[in-house]
Amino acid sequence: MKMKNIMSSPVYIVEPDETVAHARNLMMRHKVGSILVVDDPLILGIFTKSDLNMKLFEEEAAWKRRPIDQIPIKSVMTADVVTLSPNASIAEAAKLMVEKNIDHIPIFEKEVLGIVSKTDLIRFAAESATNGRVGDAMTGKAVVVNTNHTLNHVIDEMEKSDVQKVIVMDNQEKAVGIVSIKDLSASELIGSDGKRSIRGSKKSSSKAARYALDIPFIAEDIMTNIVVADVSESIASAAKKIIDNNVVSLPVTKNGKVSGMISKNDILRWLTENHDA
Repeated sequence: MKMKNIMSSPVYIVEPDETVAHARNLMMRHKVGSILVVDDPLILGIFTKSDLNMKLFEEEAAWKRRPIDQIPIKSVMTADVVTLSPNASIAEAAKLMVEKNIDHIPIFEKEVLGIVSKTDLIRFAAESATNGRVGDAMTGKAVVVNTNHTLNHVIDEMEKSDVQKVIVMDNQEKAVGIVSIKDLSASELIGSDGKRSIRGSKKSSSKAARYALDIPFIAEDIMTNIVVADVSESIASAAKKIIDNNVVSLPVTKNGKVSGMISKNDILRWLTENHDA
């Protein structure tokens, strides 16, 4: 299987002086995860959904003080784009994505022909990696918390282990949910002390008295449903679960207990070593 067989086409492009707003609107309109920045015929850079979010965390970025319809895409794009030929193999693409820590590779031969994403390769694995087992590919360590652990504890565990999600276990050590960075960012009512403020009113004589209660958030409050893969399950099955549930990794269970994680990158490493060139 070659890149020309799985690449997406057409590829949406912008010029370097066009705005972030234009690129964002183009991605939303066409439901794509990346845009190429081109000064024909050269590829100058790539702009993905995650690029803008990552740039927001950079200190002293002057462009952040402007609205996105005044920011040129060249300010936030990722330069030094790596490309592959249409005849490159699945194994080559998987190896390149893992080594360079990238999610998209333009397919180029004299001109831009298409683009291949990490999700494209995982989708390929979901259809073909039937001879590999999850236990052969998993590498990640699962970080677990209890349903009743406070959000401060959850955040501490994430920072200590340098992970973006934790598995939530009940008192019987059964995996019942997952908390990710996305879940935390959605909890806007959380204060720096890990509590939420609930405001209301109650009658006091003829007046309504305002009151506020500080209630600690716990993992159970914001966890989302968990999807797991068994250690003996096929890599194809795990890849399909990743695609169907739009996640980047799955907890792996053995005899009903969480024993690790399998991620998109783990599956790409397996493809690198086990798929014919």
